Amino acid sequence: MPPWPFSRRREEGAGNAVDRAPLLALLEADLRQRVRRRMSRRKIAAGKPLYRPGDVADALYLIESGRLRVFMHQRGGAELVLQFLGAGEVVGEAAFMAEAPYVTGAVAIEDATVLALARRDFDDLLGTHEALLHYLATVIAARQERANARLAAESAPEETLALRGYVTAVYSPRGGAGVTTLALNLAIALAERHPDDAVLLDLDVLFGHTLLNLRLEARGVLAQVGPNTLRGLDRGGLEHYLIKHASSLRIFPAATTPEEGQSITDAHVRSGLTALRRNFGHIVIDLPHAFNEVTLAGLDLADRVLVVATPESTVLHDLAEVRRIFGDVLRVPPERVSYALNHPQAYAGLTLSEFTSATATPWIEIGHGGDAPTAAALRGDSLIGTRPSNPVSRAAAVLADEITREAREVATLAGRAV
Repeated sequence: MPPWPFSRRREEGAGNAVDRAPLLALLEADLRQRVRRRMSRRKIAAGKPLYRPGDVADALYLIESGRLRVFMHQRGGAELVLQFLGAGEVVGEAAFMAEAPYVTGAVAIEDATVLALARRDFDDLLGTHEALLHYLATVIAARQERANARLAAESAPEETLALRGYVTAVYSPRGGAGVTTLALNLAIALAERHPDDAVLLDLDVLFGHTLLNLRLEARGVLAQVGPNTLRGLDRGGLEHYLIKHASSLRIFPAATTPEEGQSITDAHVRSGLTALRRNFGHIVIDLPHAFNEVTLAGLDLADRVLVVATPESTVLHDLAEVRRIFGDVLRVPPERVSYALNHPQAYAGLTLSEFTSATATPWIEIGHGGDAPTAAALRGDSLIGTRPSNPVSRAAAVLADEITREAREVATLAGRAV
């Protein structure tokens, strides 16, 4: 899965994706400047090719902006998409390094700009740069592995292909970060874009407030259904437990009381998500803060994990532990995790740049929404429906657009119908 391209909301002054791209970041400052001077810029309109199968690979390309679709032709002329690439990534590297014609094609899926380094300039400047050559070899190997997986996806079992839902888990290591507010408004924004095809699974089993915030009442809850029954539920069976919001969003509460919530197991979560993925295109999970079996199952099954933090110095310690657990214990791939700095309170606290520097990871920032989120919850309204210009609403809307795009690309690469 490619890194999440939330570049429009990233901190200004942190440098663009090209400056952070390994192709350039691995180089010494003087050499980097010489390479940049030798690069030519090429603009590609949406739908137009950067190169076609059979073209001569006479330059190494670095994407400056936009996104490209890399594909190959199958027998009969059908197109098989191998990957989607965005800003900061190299493209066409395998053919370039092999000095062979392209066997794939690359087409812009939105207006794009690429930087081209001609073969002669590459040989003069980088032909013996050990770290850079190792990086390119790593990229080639990783993309070959993805291409093999994509080819294997063509023959995946029907049961696997039927699991079309894209799962986004919203998590924070501590309370008060605005997880429920963000998860709920993100889910509503997705429901507006995908009517009757989005569901919010409230896994905050002890103190879930999703239904309370919308003044809705539960009919059935996750805790009341056995895992085996859950797994086999069709859309009609699920609707018995789901609460429908005016936006068309369905909400699946985990429990009605803390005691009931304690009975939920890893098996409940896995079976419930299997049924939801089979029947809905988008699933948003509101996760509890503790690393219990419910949280671990949600994190394990999520396609995208959004970690939410508040601008406090003590949070940085929590984040270090979260990142350690994600990497060393849960083995969550870093590219599946995104980070959001939320401002539920008016105070400034630490800056976005401090979080970016401390974690060496790009962050998005969600501005202070004032009293509007609390007022909306008290009225039982959705913030995004009544205050679309509020900073939290705007962030949820942009997140929904990014998730929609990523879900479409992931479905394509998995061989599932979009």
